[in-house]
Amino acid sequence: MATPSPTPASTPRHVDPPAPRPGALRRFRCAAIDLLHGHNRAALVIGPLDLPSRAVAADRIVRLARMGPHTRVGLLPSPHRRNWVFDPDAAADSVVDAPRPAPGTDPARLFDALYSLPHRPLRIVLAGDHLALDYDHGLGDLTLLNLIVDVIVGAIDPSTLPRRGPAVSPLLVASALTVADPRRAASLLRFQWRREPAEPVVAHRPVPPRRPVSANVHIAAADVDAIRAARTSSMPGTGLFAVYTVALVAALTEAGVRLDPMVTLPFDARTYLPAGVRTYANFSAGLSFPVDDATSAAALQRAMTASARMGRPAANLALATIKTLRRRTGGVASGQHLPADGEVRAELLHSSVGHLPGRERGWQWSDPARAAVIAVATPPSAAGITVTTGFVGGGISMTAAFRDDVVDPARIRAAMDAVAGHAARIVGVP
Repeated sequence: MATPSPTPASTPRHVDPPAPRPGALRRFRCAAIDLLHGHNRAALVIGPLDLPSRAVAADRIVRLARMGPHTRVGLLPSPHRRNWVFDPDAAADSVVDAPRPAPGTDPARLFDALYSLPHRPLRIVLAGDHLALDYDHGLGDLTLLNLIVDVIVGAIDPSTLPRRGPAVSPLLVASALTVADPRRAASLLRFQWRREPAEPVVAHRPVPPRRPVSANVHIAAADVDAIRAARTSSMPGTGLFAVYTVALVAALTEAGVRLDPMVTLPFDARTYLPAGVRTYANFSAGLSFPVDDATSAAALQRAMTASARMGRPAANLALATIKTLRRRTGGVASGQHLPADGEVRAELLHSSVGHLPGRERGWQWSDPARAAVIAVATPPSAAGITVTTGFVGGGISMTAAFRDDVVDPARIRAAMDAVAGHAARIVGVP
């Protein structure tokens, strides 16, 4: 069953962080793309894990922060300035203890403990064998999230990390390498030329910030195995992520949720960087693809593969950076808006945290039978539905985050419960 989470009041997006503690503190110039994500939140509940004490976890997080601002921990994001304060010792206040959940309790209830804490760039709750954390999206993306978890459980010693960030902007490196390949450059030009004209600009009305609610569903390993086997037989070369994206669109449409015809899928642009260039900052690009209830998973996979090959994620990051800088220069503040007139079309974003723990993470579940990952990310727009998928213990955990004053929660829960059935139909499970 899908499980909703509470909706306490959200911290306003366009406010600067609290004043840093006294003393001369370093400042770090963030990338323009970090401003775009700043003050949106991403949250995670994960377990069961062999977790350290609060004191040990706090020490590990501070050691990570002291490696430098390139680790992103210890930064105090601002939505207005690119020069952020770096206060590594303040990271110790990010870690708190909470009572171990009672047997049989839904791990999603740990979001309550997170949301009750004072507003900080990073908040970490240790509750028995479960870990809950949320952070300001301006700090980074999934790569940073994985780093924080790995450091807390002891899979990564912060002292083994690079002591400084890249000497040259990773975006400049990725962009240069992309356009330097004539085939990629030509493909990007053809793609841009063939794109449909942009929809006409419509009037919008601002809406107050609001923390999203979430609905989570777990698809059993046996069902995932059956879908994978049928996929291999009926549409080889098509990834399960494409299958579940199409299944999500079909399930939401069937549930009566009117969707925007373009679905956003994040791509990690680090694949366009040389092996020696590493960044924990935001470096993922959200690419839009036309998907409706008649789209085939194989067609979506072909479009995704073509976009990756032509370097579209790196180009998208560069364009987003330029647009962000122009907005800031022009004094136009971003925020949450809805169309002033007409029916709202929900904007679906489907992302993945991949396979957990994966082959190289250096940790395992303390009890694989109870393994759970619930990830909630603030949708980038008021009409957004952000669905985060994770492969856990052979099964799939899927969580939708959305505003319940824009989208009917009952329809979202019905759609989430129906996704597995649609995926089975799409691949032809007998």
